[in-house]
Amino acid sequence: MKKQVRNALRAVLLVVFIVSTGLMIHQWLDNAGGEEAYHEAINIAMQTKEPESPAEPQPTEIPVEATEPVTYWVPVPVEGDPVMEEMAQINIAALRETNEDVLGWIRIPDTKIDYPLMQGEDNDFYLKHTWQKKRNSVGSIFLEYLNRPDLTDFNTIVYGHNMRDKSMFGQLDNYSIDDFWKTHPYVYVAIDSGVYRYEVFAFFQAPVDSVTYSIRPRRDDTKQEFLDYSMESNWIDTGVQPVITDRILTLSTCTGRDYTARNVVQARLPMMEVTE
Repeated sequence: MKKQVRNALRAVLLVVFIVSTGLMIHQWLDNAGGEEAYHEAINIAMQTKEPESPAEPQPTEIPVEATEPVTYWVPVPVEGDPVMEEMAQINIAALRETNEDVLGWIRIPDTKIDYPLMQGEDNDFYLKHTWQKKRNSVGSIFLEYLNRPDLTDFNTIVYGHNMRDKSMFGQLDNYSIDDFWKTHPYVYVAIDSGVYRYEVFAFFQAPVDSVTYSIRPRRDDTKQEFLDYSMESNWIDTGVQPVITDRILTLSTCTGRDYTARNVVQARLPMMEVTE
C-alpha cells in the first residue's frame, strides 16, 4: 500500500514538474519574442525621417478689424535638452506603417522604459499584444483608450506590465527610492505635435477605483482634490509641487502583490498662459 502511495506521489510530482517546466519555457519564449519586437521598434524609430515639403505660399491676408485678445495655455518651453532633441527625430510615421495604433514614443532615460506608445480601442488588447499586434504576455505600453491622443487631458494615463526582468514598466517601483528620482527626474513623450518633458513629482500605490484614474475633472476644486490625494499618498519628496493648470501624466502598473492597487508614478507638464 505504501509503495502504491509513493508511486502515485512520484507521478503527481512528475506531472507538476513537467507543467511547471512548460510554463517556464513558454514565459521565456514570450519574453524573448517581446524583446525582439521592441528591438525592431527602436530600429524603425531611428530611421531617417522624410524631409518635409516646403510650405505652400499663402495668399496675402486682407486686413480685418482688431478682435478681442485670445488667451490659451501652452507647455512651458524647454531649451537645450538633448533628450528632447533626440526624440524629435523619432520616425513615428515609419512605425505606423507596421501598426496604425502607434501614437508616439515614451522614454525615461537610462532605464528600460523606451518604447512605442500605443492607443487601442479598449484597454485589453495591448495588455496581451506587442506593438506589432502579435499576441504576447509582455504586452505593450499604451495610453488609456478614453484619453485624448494629443495629451491635452488634465490627467493622461499610461499602462504597462510590471515584468520580472524589469522590462516594460518593471522599473517604476524604483521610484520608491528617493535617489532613483534624483537621477531620473523626467518622463519624455513624443507624439506628432512634438516632444513633451514631464517632471516626476510622486510615487505611490493607488487603489484601482481611486481618484488617480479620473481623466478630466471639470472643476478647479476637483482638480485640486486630485492633486491633494496624490501628494498625501506620495512616498517620495521631490520638491515638485503640481498645480491645477499643469497637465498630469500617470504611469500605472501592477504591484505584483495586491491586485486591488497599482504602482503609480505621476509627473507634471508645466503650462503657461499666452494671450494673442
